[in-house]
Amino acid sequence: GGGWETAAEPAFFPLAAGGWLATCDTNPLWALEAHPDKHGNAVSLGEESVEAWVSAIDSARALIRDHLPDLAGEHAQVLATVVPVGVEPERSLSASYREAIGQVYVSLHPQTLVMAEALIHETQHNKLNLLLWSDPLVQDDGALLPSPVRPDLRPVLGVLLAAHAFLPVAALHRALIASGHPLADPERLQAVDRLNREALAVLADARPTEVGRVLLDGMRAP
Repeated sequence: GGGWETAAEPAFFPLAAGGWLATCDTNPLWALEAHPDKHGNAVSLGEESVEAWVSAIDSARALIRDHLPDLAGEHAQVLATVVPVGVEPERSLSASYREAIGQVYVSLHPQTLVMAEALIHETQHNKLNLLLWSDPLVQDDGALLPSPVRPDLRPVLGVLLAAHAFLPVAALHRALIASGHPLADPERLQAVDRLNREALAVLADARPTEVGRVLLDGMRAP
C-alpha cells in the first residue's frame, strides 16, 4: 500500500513531430471554461481510435512543417501534450491554460487544415502564457473590449491573445496559396486577415509594458 499504481492501459501515445497524445489529464482546471460556446475540456476520443487521432495530428503538424518550418521548430519546443476533447465534424474546439504550459486541448476535425489552425492557435497561446508568468504585457484597467473572434466582450489581454494566435494562421494560408497547395483557401485567408486587422485596431489604445510593446510592434510589422 501507499505505492504508485500503473494504469491498466497506455495513456500517452507518441506524435511524429514530438510530444504526446494524452488520454488522461492531470490538469485540475480542465472544467474551467471562459468561452461562452464551450463547456470545459473533458478528455474524449469521441468515436475515433487513438490511431485516427495521432494520424490527424501528425498530418496537421506535417502541413505546418512543410510551409512554416520556423513555426514548426517552435512547436517542437513548446508543444508537449495534445489532449483530445471529442469529435466535432462541423466546428473546431480548442483551449489552453496558463497553468498548463505545453498542453493543448483540441477536438478532432476531418479537415487537416482546420486541425493545423487549432494547433497553431493554441500553441501561440502557450507561448504568450509562458511569457505572462514573467510580464503582464498590457496594463488592464478593467475595460471590456469587442473581440472579432468572440461573441462576448473581452479584457485587453484576451484581444491580444486572439490577435497573436491568428497572425501565424494567416501566414500558413499565405504559404499554402504561394505554393499552389490543394488545400489553399483564399477566402479563409481574407477572413483571417480581417479578424487580425480588427483585433489590432482594438489594441491601438492598449497600454503595453516594455515587453508588451516589443511584442505589439512585431505583430504590427508588415
